[in-house]
Amino acid sequence: MPGHDSRLLRQLATTLGLVALMAAGLAVAVLSRPSSASAEGTEATKKVVLQNERVRAQSNYYPAGASIPEHEHASPRIVVVIEGGTLEMRDVSGKVSTLSMKNGDVVWRPPEKHSITNVGSTPVRLVEIDVLDCPRR
Repeated sequence: MPGHDSRLLRQLATTLGLVALMAAGLAVAVLSRPSSASAEGTEATKKVVLQNERVRAQSNYYPAGASIPEHEHASPRIVVVIEGGTLEMRDVSGKVSTLSMKNGDVVWRPPEKHSITNVGSTPVRLVEIDVLDCPRR
């Protein structure tokens, strides 16, 4: 159905446009506040900063050496790197991927299940925006 496909593409473009605007706004908000890495301690933290029926945004902080146990992302997401560094992701099959991220990087991630460890020497700060109403293929 050609009409259905074009409507779906318009919906997806609208959703992704809104998510991009929100990502930019969240990144500006997070970047404009003073860094308080010393006050955040040595434990990784995740804090939901926005949630509605379409998206969930959370600010994630990973100090050097910190780990997050296996968890699942049921929806695809946009990841905005606020403070870059090196993270190691291990998927459910045991495959390890090393991600070297720079400040300002923006990455699309599919639904997935993994654990994360900051294997670098600096803290990593990310904003993850789950696209809850992303059409399934």
